Amino acid sequence: MINKEQFKNIFIAQTPLLDVRAPCEFSQGAFPHTTNLPLLTDEERHDVGLCYKQQGQEKAIKLGHELVSGEVKQQRIHAWKAYCLDNPNAFLYCFRGGMRSHLVQGWLKEVGVDIPLIQGGYKALRTFLLEEVAKPFDLIRISGQTGVGKTDLLLTLTNAIDLEGLANHRGSTFGRNTTVQPAQIEFENLIAVDLLKSNQEMPIIVEDEGRYIGRLNLPLEFFDTMKKSAVVLLTSSHEERVDRIYRDYVVGQRNSYIEKFPLKGEQLFEEFLISALMRIQKRLGGERYAKLSALMNQGIRESSETLHKQWINDILVYYYDPMYQYQIDNKAEKIQFTGNALEVMHYLKRKS
Repeated sequence: MINKEQFKNIFIAQTPLLDVRAPCEFSQGAFPHTTNLPLLTDEERHDVGLCYKQQGQEKAIKLGHELVSGEVKQQRIHAWKAYCLDNPNAFLYCFRGGMRSHLVQGWLKEVGVDIPLIQGGYKALRTFLLEEVAKPFDLIRISGQTGVGKTDLLLTLTNAIDLEGLANHRGSTFGRNTTVQPAQIEFENLIAVDLLKSNQEMPIIVEDEGRYIGRLNLPLEFFDTMKKSAVVLLTSSHEERVDRIYRDYVVGQRNSYIEKFPLKGEQLFEEFLISALMRIQKRLGGERYAKLSALMNQGIRESSETLHKQWINDILVYYYDPMYQYQIDNKAEKIQFTGNALEVMHYLKRKS
């Protein structure tokens, strides 16, 4: 039995975890380095649960054993055994560390496989991670105008957490990736695990974010800590910002769509750009939106770097920069340092 005192090392050591909950439970949130090999399918779990409500625990247990018996049982034991042989240091859990995981552990023992059980199961691990996120720690936020290269800088630093990377979203209107974002619970778990891996005796570096990154929101306690933390302001020339946005959001995104969707990647990329611009139509105003939309569509048709950079320039000047200036004015008293990427890097190294 693996208890709470060992939970931190499980995540730091990236210990493989065998999750025997139903797929619907797993999809709502899981941990890194976890494999779902359920004892019961979603349908079987539903039937057992219904039986429990209508006829009680004893009948429900009996039904569960009937559903997972014979060839079905042997197939699942074979899959669990193969996983354990491939991952001899793995641990096992179900939702609360109760009947399901004990049953699987017992069946595996009958075929010569010993796998330790997480005391309290998924719920205990999840509670542990939530407590980690809620703890006080020292943060420094990297802030700066859209396109200054905050993420590029962050990825070169030690003791940094890439929140947008964990959320699989770049945080802006144009920030959606070709792959889906994780579940909210999984996102929170990933943040907690990165915190566990960080050196909390030194400042932890993050990008200055709003509460939401795409459809995901930062844990409230974590976001409150961010709002109170010091700010380092990253600067870059306007031309460099336009070039970077063109590289990341036009060239990079187009390549991602084509790579993931070879037959219709070009079309999906065009739809991505157009729909992103439409989402800020009201803030741009009708006349400016019409101009930017025309530039974007012409840039798409002609594959023109010049036209793409023209609408990027205008969207910075008329939308992102005024919004950024308002935000930075509200946190001016928290700004400890301002400089370009090299200067900020040296400053943060001194702080560490």
